[in-house]
Amino acid sequence: MESTFALDLCPLEPRYDPFVRQMQGPEQIDSTDSFNRFCQEACRAWREAFPERLGAASPQFSELLDEISGRGPNVIPTGWGGVVITLHEYPRGEKFLVVRQNGYLALEEHEQKDENLEVREGIGLILWRQKDNAPLVLDVLTPGRRFHLPPGREHCLIGTENLLVFERSTDPKGMDQDLIFIYEPEAA
Repeated sequence: MESTFALDLCPLEPRYDPFVRQMQGPEQIDSTDSFNRFCQEACRAWREAFPERLGAASPQFSELLDEISGRGPNVIPTGWGGVVITLHEYPRGEKFLVVRQNGYLALEEHEQKDENLEVREGIGLILWRQKDNAPLVLDVLTPGRRFHLPPGREHCLIGTENLLVFERSTDPKGMDQDLIFIYEPEAA
């Protein structure tokens, strides 16, 4: 699937202006290469703008990352960190997305899956389309923020710092059977 996405960084709150000023990435995402450059540039710009880190260290993040490293039955290791599944009762699912600093997920969408995300710990970015035919925008992920991603809504999570997101979803096709990768991250 080859798609072109315009980008709009303007919706960010003024307190994140140092980050926006640091960004030197592509003005649109139209290939796997431009997607990866954008995500890597976002991580670099965040480190430059906020070298002291804005998020607090967390024992839960470390515990879940250790669980992923142990490769238990309810974990999915990934290049960006991994997934810890806490509920799988078709069609409902709940899981933690454990995103290491500088890690990012694919730019993806779902045909039928409906997702609700809640940021539990850390800091990151969500690159997403808020409504049909709009540019992709960035929002800052901070603890307590919630996002609803209805079917067909393109999105990507970026760990500018260690990031822990809890996902509740209804997935009529079955867990992880409705992943449509638009652009995938480079191998870690």
